[in-house]
Amino acid sequence: MIKQCGCSGGMTDRTPYEEVVLDTMLYSARLKERVAQHDSAVIVAMARMIAGTFEDGGKLLICGNGGSAADAQHLATELTIRYRSSVDRPALPAIALSVDTSALTAGANDFGYDAVFARLVEAYGREGDVLLCLSTSGNSKSVVNALESARRQGMKTLALLGGDGGLLKGVADLEVIVPHSGSADRVQECHITVGHVIIDLVERLLGYA
Repeated sequence: MIKQCGCSGGMTDRTPYEEVVLDTMLYSARLKERVAQHDSAVIVAMARMIAGTFEDGGKLLICGNGGSAADAQHLATELTIRYRSSVDRPALPAIALSVDTSALTAGANDFGYDAVFARLVEAYGREGDVLLCLSTSGNSKSVVNALESARRQGMKTLALLGGDGGLLKGVADLEVIVPHSGSADRVQECHITVGHVIIDLVERLLGYA
């Protein structure tokens, strides 16, 4: 486990707040480096799975809570609209399951919040589609249930997790576990970077970049 301290060495000419900036950003960079070194082959495999699904006429569903919901929407938008202006390509079918507040609130009211994503997976998912789950702890019950629903429907599953992987460790077809516990922030920073790399690779694999 990478420790978040002592990044600034012996330098003393910075204010305490500047030291916070340095320590935090260097730690985040080292964490991303750790994930890149350990999981590069898995990340490529994730991109190949998604690209192959798009080629076969399938779609990508993405779910997560809180900041992970924002990341899900972020990544879905970069697939449906565009990632980089330098790449001219058709829209790619990706849906963030957290965007419909009527569906989320009705699902929570009628079935309980733990079932909201699973219900939407049931509605939108088809055999051969991909579900990408984002959970900084791996223990979000709504995400766990969504993944189980996807597997029942014959969907392929991916997970971006944190800490020790929690309940979702080893459940998805492919997973990346960011080795950071105790807070969601550093894990989310790695997740969005991994997501961007996956999109870049998908565009390359589909011949657009």
